[in-house]
Amino acid sequence: MSLHNLHRRSSPPQRSTQQTEKKQNRRSQLRKQKYKSTRRGRIWDLLRHIPTFAIRALRLLAFVVCLLPAFIVFVWHYLTCDRIAVYYGGSRLYSAEEKNEHDNDKDSVSSGKTLVSTDGEKVDDSNGASNGEKSYNRNDPFFSRHYLDIYGSKTPSPEQMNIDEAANKKPVVIFLTGGAWIIGYKMWGTLLARALAPFGIICIVPDYRNFPRVNIEGMVQDVDMSIQWVVDHVEEYGGDKDRVVLVGQSAGAHIGGVVVAMKAWDWLRKERSARESTADFPIPHLKSTYTPRQICGFISTSSPDNLVTMRPVFHHHGLSASVQNSIFGGAPSDDRNCTAREEEDVFEKWSPYHLILKSQMEYAKLLELDDGNRGDGIELKDAFPRFCVIHGTADKTVPLSEAKEFILLLSKLQIPTEVKLYKEWSHTDPILEAPMCGDHTYHRDIYDLVCVWTASNSFSNINGLRSNGVNRSITKFDESHTLLKPICPSALVDAARFCNPF
Repeated sequence: MSLHNLHRRSSPPQRSTQQTEKKQNRRSQLRKQKYKSTRRGRIWDLLRHIPTFAIRALRLLAFVVCLLPAFIVFVWHYLTCDRIAVYYGGSRLYSAEEKNEHDNDKDSVSSGKTLVSTDGEKVDDSNGASNGEKSYNRNDPFFSRHYLDIYGSKTPSPEQMNIDEAANKKPVVIFLTGGAWIIGYKMWGTLLARALAPFGIICIVPDYRNFPRVNIEGMVQDVDMSIQWVVDHVEEYGGDKDRVVLVGQSAGAHIGGVVVAMKAWDWLRKERSARESTADFPIPHLKSTYTPRQICGFISTSSPDNLVTMRPVFHHHGLSASVQNSIFGGAPSDDRNCTAREEEDVFEKWSPYHLILKSQMEYAKLLELDDGNRGDGIELKDAFPRFCVIHGTADKTVPLSEAKEFILLLSKLQIPTEVKLYKEWSHTDPILEAPMCGDHTYHRDIYDLVCVWTASNSFSNINGLRSNGVNRSITKFDESHTLLKPICPSALVDAARFCNPF
């Protein structure tokens, strides 16, 4: 046999081997991508960046040591104050149609829906598939993150002389804590609740699952679930479901912004669908049944509202591209099959800035159906609660430019927005350093906004408020109150600001 024939006969096996190798490489890449989308893969992403996190951990340790006197008071108050922990993840979430059926016949329950507000029943759900979390036994919620703290339900209001039960219902603040989507915990809201509860405001701080247990989708589901619980059950604890204000800080403000924007987008989609007389309403992004206007206002503090422009900032602070992709549900950073546009779309999907732009586009479609005449008097601002954007001018974690860009967008779309910029305040000053040294500017601003936003437009001042036809007298915020005194020497607070890793 000639060498030529031998070579020709041996060629097909070579091509077959090459094809096999390509298939094996492709399968390996798919397994790698699938692995990185799991909880174990997300944990590995974090472990690979231990050196960066170690440096920040040392700075965080120094930060805590400097503020140790304040944290002792902080923890003691958390353990001994008027606080009730409630499990909010125990009952089912219905669509509007299912909810009506359920009200008529409480024995008829549809299976396979997302779990939400608690009525004591504990059932299984199927959230794990979408957000990457392994399923666990919800009949034993001891280790669940689906708890919220209710502060001030037993604290007497300054005006307890009013015998009108409706007037004695307190306004409600839902506070979403930050923590870079990784170390958030409901106890971080203690200082805010400590400042607001003595003045007749119920403060509710929900916990939510963090990364790497879930990605951003799971966090948004948890926050939406907790808001639904408040609307359904807060009156059982002395709160007024018609006077609810949402407040968020850092990652908590981002998640709250996503929820608010998605609820507005869903509301506009439903309005457009109703005008088109379609048989089927669009599937909502969130399964809760409250409307965005049931939230009187949203106070966004130090929030990264545009994730696309924040990506290099996150990387600078230790969240690498792979960790960011894991948190926000994108493809692994080394996936060559993922284009830059596809990767950017993932961050836009969970960016309040871009979600509000999508709501504006939905509103434009709604106007087209009405020939641009704003049928039924609907305006874009009707889909949103009122906004207040709060930011420190010395914030390095989320630059001031991010807040200004978001404010400009809201102003352009004529969504009512208030702005409060705190000179030389850092990322954590509003919730930690400032109140620890006795500066309650942030708490006072929240209190004043709650008073005004939860009053009717016809009579809104701090000393006498009216909501739903009920006169309400609310005491002015008094910074000389015993619970508002400094709990840490100013020298230690200044040292903590120097060590602050955020």
